[in-house]
Amino acid sequence: MTFLKKHENILIIAALVFINFIIKGLYLSNNSLGGDEPFSVYHAQMDVVSIIKILSEGNNPPLYEILLSGWIKLFGISEFAVRFPSLIFSSITVIYIYKFALTFINKRVAIYAGILFIFSNYQILFAQEARVYALLGLLSIASMYYYMRVMHYCLNRLTIKEEIKPKIRIYIAGLLITNTLIIYAHYFGCFILFIQFLFFISNRAILLKYWKYLILSITIICLLYTPNLFVLINRFLDSSSNGTWLESPNGIESIYNMIWKFSNAPVVASIVIVVLVSAFVKYLIKRKVEQKNMGIMLVVFWFTFLFFFMFGISYIIPMFIDRYLMPVSIAFCLLLAISADYLVKKHKYRFIIPGFILLLFTLTVKINISNKRNVKETVAQIVQLKDPQTLVIICPHHFTLNFMYYFDQSVFTDFNTSNIYVNIDKALHRNHIYGINNIKEIDINKWKKIVFLDAAANFTYPNNGIQLELEAKFVKVKSYHFYEIFDVTEYTLK
Repeated sequence: MTFLKKHENILIIAALVFINFIIKGLYLSNNSLGGDEPFSVYHAQMDVVSIIKILSEGNNPPLYEILLSGWIKLFGISEFAVRFPSLIFSSITVIYIYKFALTFINKRVAIYAGILFIFSNYQILFAQEARVYALLGLLSIASMYYYMRVMHYCLNRLTIKEEIKPKIRIYIAGLLITNTLIIYAHYFGCFILFIQFLFFISNRAILLKYWKYLILSITIICLLYTPNLFVLINRFLDSSSNGTWLESPNGIESIYNMIWKFSNAPVVASIVIVVLVSAFVKYLIKRKVEQKNMGIMLVVFWFTFLFFFMFGISYIIPMFIDRYLMPVSIAFCLLLAISADYLVKKHKYRFIIPGFILLLFTLTVKINISNKRNVKETVAQIVQLKDPQTLVIICPHHFTLNFMYYFDQSVFTDFNTSNIYVNIDKALHRNHIYGINNIKEIDINKWKKIVFLDAAANFTYPNNGIQLELEAKFVKVKSYHFYEIFDVTEYTLK
């Protein structure tokens, strides 16, 4: 018992990491590589200089692809291999969630938050995706952990034990490193830094005493980020003037839908909202006698500010989409755990509400969750339908990157750093397969049979005219739908 008591936290962390690893890794390669995954994998095959150069012209900072590049050189580009780093990031995230809550709130909340994170369908999906979002979640909570360590030291400098004081250098280094990495991982990582800045300046005692260190830390991060600083500014200006591919939120419905995504199911989302609101009301009633906890204050501010800030600003620059809210989702797990633990204080009943919430999450979890991108099955269907006299049209053109991963992986690995589609297009054209964005890009008159792959063409190119032209000149033979957005239609000449 002495050994177990002494190493209790280590054993709990090990158990949480193990469960997280099994649940999220069991079906790691079950989904097709889809969405933007082939984009990351394709670029990660390149050298670091090329990755940085090419991604500087788009919406993706280079950190994740650079990390994935080294991984691919060792383990290849299978679905399992390229998604495994995200599983690792997710597993490390559990450690930081537990350490944050344990250090600054209490052990109960640490366990609750860890379990909520593990059994979240939202988190499972991104732990099984070869994209940056699992890394973004890890860096968010790691940054907040080191930030709170530094803040705690600033507030309690005189009362902190001497043997603990040397560790502050480690925490400061950890904060500077994670805050630099997070903005190299995703542009929205800046929001984490902004939250920390606002929280810092809101504490007058700390601000007056340590404002020089605040300026110094900001300067260091800016210097470390200098290579990508102008790219960030240009991307912001471009999004401000030209907009994004996202749509503006739909009022309260969008807020509820996002809580639903964080909560696995509609009924769970409704109960979660009741728990969060009830905890808030109880705090308002008892706020005069409640002892303030800086860790809880940070979590509340982190979730509330970032969630509603991204919601509000999305009416100007749309960004209120699940993947972009990954840092918010980490705060959500902590906030829900805090709220469930706070509602009932009597020892005899204090586990009822948290236990009920955890039970709902475990009952509604989907270990084998679909990414809604059945690319492999779609490509297989087209291969089955086509013959040497068949023209295959793919819209939009950029989907050819997804297509080629399953059509001919040897071409996918033959990357081109000056024009990512040139080798892919050449290989597809040899097989009478053309990726286009508009029907005017291709002559369909000499063909007797055509297969059209509609990969949400009307969403990205609403005036492509492909289907109208095909139905005017050809007879539709049969259509095949692949969940969620792929439609394959076979046509023959009238």
